[in-house]
Amino acid sequence: MTARRLIVSADDFGLTPAVDRGILAAVEAGAVTSVGIMANLVEPAALWRLERAPSRGVHLNLTTGRPLSSPAAVPSIVDGRGEFLSLAILTRRALAGRIRTGEVERELGAQIRRVRELGVALDHLDSHEHVHLLPGVTGAVVRLARTLGPRRIRSHRPLVLATGGRRAAETIAYYRSHPRRVATHAVKRLLALRLRLAGLVMPDGMVAPSLLAAPVAGGPLRQWEAIAAALPAGTWELVVHPADLRVAGTASDLERLGDLVESRAAELAALTSPEFPGLLGAHGVDLVPFTAIRAGAERAAAGVPVSSTTESHA
Repeated sequence: MTARRLIVSADDFGLTPAVDRGILAAVEAGAVTSVGIMANLVEPAALWRLERAPSRGVHLNLTTGRPLSSPAAVPSIVDGRGEFLSLAILTRRALAGRIRTGEVERELGAQIRRVRELGVALDHLDSHEHVHLLPGVTGAVVRLARTLGPRRIRSHRPLVLATGGRRAAETIAYYRSHPRRVATHAVKRLLALRLRLAGLVMPDGMVAPSLLAAPVAGGPLRQWEAIAAALPAGTWELVVHPADLRVAGTASDLERLGDLVESRAAELAALTSPEFPGLLGAHGVDLVPFTAIRAGAERAAAGVPVSSTTESHA
């Protein structure tokens, strides 16, 4: 039987102290297998505490805080105060062709180098608010992954999960209920194909409660249980955003938590619940890090065909 594997990725390490505390607790509980580090925000002293994280990557950021580069060197991606643009403004600029790819590459390259300089062994890339999917950003990320590495990268290829055993009918019903997602999901699949053809390697796709064909009530544990029950063979990624809201923060910290404040607390409670490992195991799903996506050379040596979940450069 082909393995059913799940990478549980916690985004935003460095965003706020509450987020950092939440991620560390979920790592300690063995529930989070991959952590995305925000290079321009993280406190260097906090990184040693991530040693127990099975997988660590750069959470490429163009929308929160200030760049590592001089603002004068990246004017198309910052505002008049030298801070990153909001996602809405960055998206409009990207769609209008008004961001300079060279500036994006300069800043994101600085973020990768910064995390390495702080002593972190990186094994993948992902991005804050999905910015690596934007025009003018995708190409820069591909070049950086191929030149600086690592070549493992998040795939936003969505998997609609049928919970009633009638995949075709449930998928059609899902898109009838969410007609805008027909186009957005098609774009994400095309971008995943572009990344694979560029020589990058990824999980087979992404799963999330929002991709369940039928909504599941009862909070994160029940939603993740439904995902585990419906998960097909392959290596898939579930992205989480835990935070320990008991940690005091500034007004700026609260603003950075955005609309996810309550869900962050609920996810932390679920990830640190003793029930979490069992509900995955009951459905034959193994928790794995990004490094479970093995190098193409290793798989070829083992006589395994190279696929989208292999790579030639770690």
